[in-house]
Amino acid sequence: MRFFALFLIFFLYGIKYIMAIIPLTNKRIRIHFVGINGISMSALAVYCLKRGYDVTGSDKNYDAACQRFAGTGVRIFAEHNASNVHGADAVIYTSAVEKDNRELSEAAKLGIPLIKRSELLGKIAAEYKTFVAVSGSHGKTTATAMIAHVLSCADIHPTAFIGGEDNDFGNLLFDITGKKDIIVAEACEYKKNFLDLKPAVSVVLNVDNDHKDSYTDMDDMVNSFTRFIGESIAVVNVDDEYSKRLFNKATVTFGIKTPAVYTARNIRADCGKYSFTVFKSGVRLGRIRLFVNGRHNIYNALAAVATADILGVDFNVCRIALQKFTGVKRRNEKVGEVAGKSVYCDYAHHPKEICAELTAFSKMKENPLVVFQPHTYSRTKTLLGDFTAALKKANTVIIYKTYAAREKFDPEGSAYTLYTTLKEKGTDVFYAEKPDELKALMTCFSKEKTCVLCLGAGDIYDVVAKICKQ
Repeated sequence: MRFFALFLIFFLYGIKYIMAIIPLTNKRIRIHFVGINGISMSALAVYCLKRGYDVTGSDKNYDAACQRFAGTGVRIFAEHNASNVHGADAVIYTSAVEKDNRELSEAAKLGIPLIKRSELLGKIAAEYKTFVAVSGSHGKTTATAMIAHVLSCADIHPTAFIGGEDNDFGNLLFDITGKKDIIVAEACEYKKNFLDLKPAVSVVLNVDNDHKDSYTDMDDMVNSFTRFIGESIAVVNVDDEYSKRLFNKATVTFGIKTPAVYTARNIRADCGKYSFTVFKSGVRLGRIRLFVNGRHNIYNALAAVATADILGVDFNVCRIALQKFTGVKRRNEKVGEVAGKSVYCDYAHHPKEICAELTAFSKMKENPLVVFQPHTYSRTKTLLGDFTAALKKANTVIIYKTYAAREKFDPEGSAYTLYTTLKEKGTDVFYAEKPDELKALMTCFSKEKTCVLCLGAGDIYDVVAKICKQ
């Protein structure tokens, strides 16, 4: 009878009503995750596991998924087969999953509820007294992690979903008290997924030209961010060209160049790390010295300060937490050495992020050999000129084959097209299609550099980490 009822509701009322029929306290329910090893999906899977669900999942990166969930009781499938969903009470998927995925097709056929990742996150967040959602084209992961550290330091015991691996918390900070006071999570703008979230406090770090497959133009993107903040307390960066347009009745601003409620003054740089004095409405709160590199992290810290203040956290607690914050993996992370030179990896996969990283390394007085892996053909194609301008700032560049993610090959947005474009512009650039080719180039050209900086959101991190161990 229970399966018949689920089948009936699924077809009569649709997915948005399905969320309400899956009680988060029923330990007999089995949830299946399609692509369970993804950074956001794995966090949700662990959360559900801690809440008493039976959890299964499938992932093309089978070995990594097995390693992540080793000893947890989670069963991992290597292929996306229809039989994987048999016996499941709900199937979780992301917007990046292909429409013809066999597991999704089978679940729909059997009447098993299909729930989008962002919908599940929204359902979980609705159980908490206060929901803080961190949005923006760049910096979401670091800002979310900073806020989680501040709240944890204040003994508030938040639950936090972090879109990367925080050096202390990983991708999930779970509130073991069960009080459900505050939850903090990234709000992803891809496919407008953040519109499934209803935060009490919304943070907007920036709004940039990205995800062309999800937005018709920048007006569409700004309108979507406006819908996202809704009637929440909106913590907005007024130095950003587009996010400064986002205002509601409860907007709180932060910035450096533009007058704002929370500002940073007397900024000092020391080998890429920044210190600054925080002011609120013109009143000095105190000075913060960040451990993480990059001027862009001042904005992330200001967003954390503003959010913490709204939530009633004392500034001194906030200052201590931010000064102890060591960052997130794949954000300026040292992963090893090649030919005696230090190798750093960063998630930067957008032209502005690349520029920020190169600026940070120049402040550190470093002259890196830059390795870049483009992430998706569509992004490279639409922003080819911007990528070219950003990478030209480096003296020597190696372009590694594109990480296609969900996309099919497009020669106009390929890594090789980016390579030839840079070469035509006079950049000292090389191309690698395979890991052994990349290793040879890194070994050869790193000798003339102070270090190696590897950029990209794809598998470049794993490839380079293996090279460093060889």
